[in-house]
Amino acid sequence: MLSPSTKPLCPCCFKAFSSSILEESNAATVTIERSPLFDFSSVCGTCAPSDVERALAEKAKTDPTVPPIIWLLTPLEIQETAARVLEETTKNLDEIAAVNLSEVTFENTVFKLMTPPNYKTNPQVAACKFLQHCSTDSEIREAASKAGSEFAKSRVLGRMRKDVYERLKAYSLTDECKNLDSYNQHFVKSALQDFERAGLALSEEDGNRLQQLLEQETAVCDEYKKILVMTTPNCSSPKTN
Repeated sequence: MLSPSTKPLCPCCFKAFSSSILEESNAATVTIERSPLFDFSSVCGTCAPSDVERALAEKAKTDPTVPPIIWLLTPLEIQETAARVLEETTKNLDEIAAVNLSEVTFENTVFKLMTPPNYKTNPQVAACKFLQHCSTDSEIREAASKAGSEFAKSRVLGRMRKDVYERLKAYSLTDECKNLDSYNQHFVKSALQDFERAGLALSEEDGNRLQQLLEQETAVCDEYKKILVMTTPNCSSPKTN
């Protein structure tokens, strides 16, 4: 149980603070942190804090000190967001594959692989997955676990994209790539190795066999996660003598 001073502001309590949270020009206004001007013991704690989280996420667009994560609090929110991330992931890879082999550049090939929508660098991925580990609602845990499994499968399938690998390989042979700084050269090399570890440098027969093994590995991980999800978290405080 949250103490009165750490409860999230519910919509009714949040209403008085919404303008100050979203106001960029007023840095000295009251925030949701503890303040002597507000009696936190009066916070009801019964409403979902999603309004607060969305307001903070909006502020995060211009304020780097605010974490840019909107926690998804219902199975439907998780499902819809996961579907959107997967759609954006496929679109990102398709855009790379559509580039002519003679026209590959850092921007249209490598940079897109640096910012894939289905990796943890996307805050929405964390928002979809995280509550599988701590929510007391089994439906939310199941939805979050399913989203995590779908993201994992999409990463495996992405590394199987021969058309994307061919563009990256072509770029690695260009003068532009040879003139990259050490960090970006390392990324190109590592990305190529990811594709090759997925079997794209193997014969067709060996590549298909490796893909089967990777899919089996993903399935085993999914089963293990389901066992964890079925276990209801115990959020009560430990008893003391």
